[in-house]
Amino acid sequence: MLPLPKQEVHRPGPWKQVNKPHKNGKGTGKKLDKGRLDVKAISHKKLLLKRSDRKNQMNQFRKAKREEVLKQKRKLGGLKSVPVLVMILSLDDSISTTEFLDKLQSCDEDLDISESVLGHTHISCFRFKQRYTFIIPNKADLHSVMDTLKVCEVLLLLHSPNAPDHNTEMLLSVIIAHAAPTTIHVVQGFDKMNPKKKAECRKHIIKALEPRFSDVKLQQCDTNQELLLLLRQIGNQKQRPVAFRDNRAHLLVENISFDLKDSISNKGILKVSGYVRGQSLNVNGLVHIPGWDTFQMSQIDQGCDPHSNDKFNMVLGVVELANPLDQESLQSEVIPDPLDGEQTWPTQEELDAAEQLKPKKSVRKVTEGTSEYQAAWICDSENEESEVSDEESCNNSQMMSADESEETEQTMDAMDFAPDIKDDNYDDDLDMDEERQMMVRFKEERMHNMFPDEQDTPMDVKAYIRYQRYRGLKNYKSSPWDPMENLPQDYARIYRFANFRHTAKKISKSEKEGVEPGEYVNVYINDVPQSLFDSVNTEKSTLVIYGLLPHEQKMSVVNTVIRKHLTCKVPIKSKDTLIFHIGYRRFTCKPIFSEHRTGNKFKYERFLPSDTAVVASFYAPVTFPPSSVVVFRQTRNGSHQLVATGSVLDVNPNRIVVKRIVLSGHPFKIFRRSAVVRYMFFNRDDIKYFKCIELLTKCGRRGHIQEALGSHGHMKCVFDKQLQSQDVVLMYLYKRVFPKWTYDTYVPNPTFEEVSG
Repeated sequence: MLPLPKQEVHRPGPWKQVNKPHKNGKGTGKKLDKGRLDVKAISHKKLLLKRSDRKNQMNQFRKAKREEVLKQKRKLGGLKSVPVLVMILSLDDSISTTEFLDKLQSCDEDLDISESVLGHTHISCFRFKQRYTFIIPNKADLHSVMDTLKVCEVLLLLHSPNAPDHNTEMLLSVIIAHAAPTTIHVVQGFDKMNPKKKAECRKHIIKALEPRFSDVKLQQCDTNQELLLLLRQIGNQKQRPVAFRDNRAHLLVENISFDLKDSISNKGILKVSGYVRGQSLNVNGLVHIPGWDTFQMSQIDQGCDPHSNDKFNMVLGVVELANPLDQESLQSEVIPDPLDGEQTWPTQEELDAAEQLKPKKSVRKVTEGTSEYQAAWICDSENEESEVSDEESCNNSQMMSADESEETEQTMDAMDFAPDIKDDNYDDDLDMDEERQMMVRFKEERMHNMFPDEQDTPMDVKAYIRYQRYRGLKNYKSSPWDPMENLPQDYARIYRFANFRHTAKKISKSEKEGVEPGEYVNVYINDVPQSLFDSVNTEKSTLVIYGLLPHEQKMSVVNTVIRKHLTCKVPIKSKDTLIFHIGYRRFTCKPIFSEHRTGNKFKYERFLPSDTAVVASFYAPVTFPPSSVVVFRQTRNGSHQLVATGSVLDVNPNRIVVKRIVLSGHPFKIFRRSAVVRYMFFNRDDIKYFKCIELLTKCGRRGHIQEALGSHGHMKCVFDKQLQSQDVVLMYLYKRVFPKWTYDTYVPNPTFEEVSG
């Protein structure tokens, strides 16, 4: 039997007849369309392209992308381009990084090896036509490790079969959260293992790395051939972008010298040499040295590349000289005008215009002293004298479950930590003062979790004096709050953006002027303290110079989204002194925490929560996102503990952070819809002052204060429904809070052996 012929499927062409749609009315179609085009009209031109034209178009797109990738590769690692920066970091103290680098240098006889003044090793491989710069930071110096990590293109991690210790785990968390470049994992010693043990060891290492690194591939480097393959992989590896590094000009210092100009202030001109990376370096711009400050440049010379074998490479003289008229200013704060705070009385015309804009309200006859808001709650009948004796219980299961879960977590932590504890000399490193302070903090955090924002009304001070800066809100989300109202004096010193996102987008797309990336230059920096030169010259630490984008030296309110790290078990309060690493900067400040959500008001958080992300706000120089954030705290012994990780949200001084307090009272006598409440206030004046603020209860009732009873704080309140006897009456008060001006560029340098988690 012959097979049936395949039936052709009809597909309508671009010239298919389309009937007129039904008209709903005159002009209705234009109003509904609002300038939008039909789908067929948009896709009509694409259908007109022939198949060969579409294929040619895709080939052109593919070719353009390929050329762009090749162009980026040629800029890095070639014999006539800037060398690849490689950071070697050992995750086990038993593995020596210097020995590994020595093996790497001796794997081929044709390698050209040189060393800079600050100890960076340069290797030129003519077989692969590539150049490398290897940096081995001091693992005991946390800041040296982080500074090298921020600037390197490739991170070379040396692994061992042993499990990583606590400090190594914390260091890996910092690497992943802050500036994780292209990472290569290297193991040694596999050639001496039997195949079965080798497979188990490889599986164990990969299993430990998979939660942090995706697509983990271990490179075995025991022979010269394997080391040569490693060099080739470093040069051909796809580079992972780091936004805050690639968007700015930066220079790893190869050579350094100092010329003292002022013996009184011990300041002079710092001359640094190195390759320009990232973006173009403009001599009229500003440079930032992490841990020190921001400085101006006087000139940039194109120097001779000391690590190149090009005989025709020579000094071309001065490339750029700073122009005082075009040079960026070092001014970081606004000089406030004392007359800016002066206000004038409104004119009679302004008062009349404001009076006409007020909506007319209906007049209702109420008792003397009753506000308009309270009049809406007044009952029509006054026969509410029958007492209610039945008692119903509110649901407290959430509170109990939270307490039980916290105790269970602490018990599990203790069970996991107990096998490693030894009683010998346990009390030698125990600080009892710190233990007492932590105990108080743990109690405060526990009470805050059980009774959020609740405070006891003071009995010795009148409440309207104690809470005179607080106000009530009819609706927390929709009630207006002027962001320019009652600003602190520090707000006169900061800079503001009319549209921060638009400014950041404009700066990122603008063309950078100056010395092109890849050039070996000598940079002269003005007014640098001699202590900077002495510390770098004696310790041989990593020194990186960053070129700032426009406005990044100006102070403002920076908002960052952070989340508490799992290893941090210590309560962190708002306005605690913390150490921030934001992109290329590091500094100390006292941030305030607020909830991370949408809206125009954000609730102030007294403690850094462990289960959700919050926004930390503080005064700091402007930093354009994207930029990662790592937060530490300094302990009493000088070590740094990892607290939180996150990223920069925006720079917005108009972010309204609202602190809430809750005053609680208890029903004394309950009637049908009214009740006598006590213990919220303790005098008659406070009741009259807070009479207009709405009341809420924990069981969901809403009400208001009707009148004061006696002179000891008892008051009659009216609610929308009948109260339960065990219910609690609450009053919510709000005030806006601002960060404190505590920005400091000095950060004490810890030793890594002392870093605790």
